[in-house]
Formats: sequence, C-alpha cells, structure tokens
Amino acid sequence: MDITRLQALQQQKLLTGLDLAVLQELADQVHFEHVDKRAYVIRRGSLGESLVMLVSGRLQVIAPSEDGREVGLHFVEPGDYLGEIAVIDGGTRSVSVVAAVPSTVALMPANIARKLFTHHPIVAERLLLRLCHTIRQSSQIRSVLGMARAFSRIYAVLHAACQTHEPEGLVTLENLPSQQAIALTANVSRETVSRAMQALFANKIVEKDNRRLIVRNPAALAKLARGEVELRVSKGGARRAPEATKASEAGQAPGPAPASAEPAKT
Repeated sequence: MDITRLQALQQQKLLTGLDLAVLQELADQVHFEHVDKRAYVIRRGSLGESLVMLVSGRLQVIAPSEDGREVGLHFVEPGDYLGEIAVIDGGTRSVSVVAAVPSTVALMPANIARKLFTHHPIVAERLLLRLCHTIRQSSQIRSVLGMARAFSRIYAVLHAACQTHEPEGLVTLENLPSQQAIALTANVSRETVSRAMQALFANKIVEKDNRRLIVRNPAALAKLARGEVELRVSKGGARRAPEATKASEAGQAPGPAPASAEPAKT
C-alpha cells in the first residue's frame, strides 16, 4: 500500500470525524487485503464475518439471473463500504461482490464493527441513513414491478438512479448499470432494455457521456417513469401518430426501435 493503514481508514466515509485514537485502534484490528481483478470479495450465501471497506480500486456487486448466470448490478467506489446487514444480523450475504479492477479492501471483523456501530453515534447515524436508503430503494423497486408497461418499468429504474448536481442543475446517471442489470431490476429482457434506451436517445431525452448518462430532458424522463406518457418507435425512421397498442398495455415493449420516437399520451 502506498498509504498507511491509518490514512486508509481516514479516507473511509463511514469513519470520517472519528478521533485519531479510535482510528489508530481500528487500524490495528482491521485486515488489509489485495484482491486481483475478477476475484471474489464476498460470495452470496457466505457468513457475514466482516465489514468490507474499499481502500482502492473498484468492486462490482453481482447477482444471479433467471438462467443462472451472474450479472453485474452496480459498482462500489473507494471510500465506500458494504456487507453491513449480514454483520448486524449475523445472517448470510445476499449478493456476491467481485473486484472489477485490482483492488485493496479493509476487512473489519464483525464483532469490532458491531462495537463501532454501538459506541459511536456519528457512525450509527450514517449506518441508519444508509439502511433507510436501502429500504426506500427496495420500496421503489416493488412499485416499479407493479407497473404494467415494460418501458415504464425501465424508465422508472433509470429515473430513480439519477442525480442532480448543484448549482448548475445538471441531471446525470453516474456509473450506468449494464442493460442486463437494468433488465433484472425491471423484470424485462435485455433486448427490451436496449429498445427502451434507443427510444430515449432518439428523442434526445438522454445522451451518453463515457460511463454516465446526461439527462437533457428530466421532465420527460420523470413522466415516462410515472407511466404518464410513452415513447412510440416507428419502423423505417418515420414518425407516426401516438396511439396505444395492445403490446404496451400488456406490459410488453413496443416494436423494434431502429428509428425515431415521440412521446404519446396514454
């Protein structure tokens, strides 16, 4: 490591603001480990024996798809942590985590982590806020799955992941999930996600910027996410009048999307 154990812990979001003496004590109790690319950091179903904090590199959370393949859900960046739920309740891990690039992690034993949570209010507050976010996210996902239209479910997943940057008000979706990950969350096929994304690009509602999306028309995306409008895609590049289709009402994606699209009132 190019930095000391103490410096590594000082860079962790969960531990910011703790006394130097506390951090020094933790540095003596935490195990640092280098992880090769594609190596597992956490395996689904294993015991929650430690809190994982990412010091350097990048991790990816993965989950099994319906056909048994593992697909990437989202990335974990340096300074963030994971595995807190299994540490708290003593249960097993609900997802797997692999190193997207060579990484260094700090593993805090579960008993030390639980003592940290109960003895330091600032850490407990951060943990509670994190758990609240997780609960809200789960509630949002349940609401999304209750939507009839496949495209609406996809747009709701994207809209929920958007961030607004102040003061300029730019709306982005950072670290864009893979289409397969979006498909898993929205309970649709990857091909349906691809068509839905093509419709967004064709309508200039979003644009790609490296690994993120810039939302150029946040109001339109919000309406799509609520199911108030839908994007209609025509064959051959010609626009056609907005009209409801049996496919969209049945929760299936409208036809192929090689061409232009326009919002349609439902």
